[in-house]
Amino acid sequence: MQHTDSRRGLQWPLLGGGLALLLAVLTAAAPVKTGTVYKWTDDKGEIHYGDAVPAQYAEQEQTILNQHGLAVGAIPGRHSAEQIAAEDAAHATEESARDAQKKRQQRDQNLLATYLSVEEIETLRDRRSEIIDGQARVISQYLEQLTTRTTQLTEQMRHFRPYATKATAPVLPAHLAEDVVRTLEDTQSQQRALRAKREELQHTRDQFAEDIARFRELKETGKSFKK
Repeated sequence: MQHTDSRRGLQWPLLGGGLALLLAVLTAAAPVKTGTVYKWTDDKGEIHYGDAVPAQYAEQEQTILNQHGLAVGAIPGRHSAEQIAAEDAAHATEESARDAQKKRQQRDQNLLATYLSVEEIETLRDRRSEIIDGQARVISQYLEQLTTRTTQLTEQMRHFRPYATKATAPVLPAHLAEDVVRTLEDTQSQQRALRAKREELQHTRDQFAEDIARFRELKETGKSFKK
């Protein structure tokens, strides 16, 4: 690969460690205005050196060399919106990974600090599961009452228009219509609450299963945390 000195139009081959010596000789023979040499790459991938960077490459990343050919600094190139977005995404991923690692370490520390055995974790699991399951049973019982109430209201509605078969039947009373609406709304609300409790119960059991598995792993490896 050939390399060009922009100050003198000279070219020389890349000779590994000899490049610094050659560059030092050139800069000594023809001092630059600033005493600084810039290194950049053109569109063809060729490396150039000079006391000034051509305008078309001014926004590219540049390396600053001293008169001995040693890198003493760098000028970051101007990044495109896509590059900036990619860098931001990479930083966010790294930050997320660090946060996840911290949370795992904190969880491990809490497990070892809170429990002495798997049996203790299982006891707490059963206690919490029983509480949530009891709450779900109460909601289920209330839903049964609402279902009975809905059946009773439906039967009453059949005596009024527009649900009655007789054309002479009276119009559905407002209080009865309101009672039906409230009962239906309450039923839907309690159904959502019951689903939430069942999901909470499953999540609790899953979480405790993970805690038990991790606790066993930590105990088997003999891992501990300093206070």
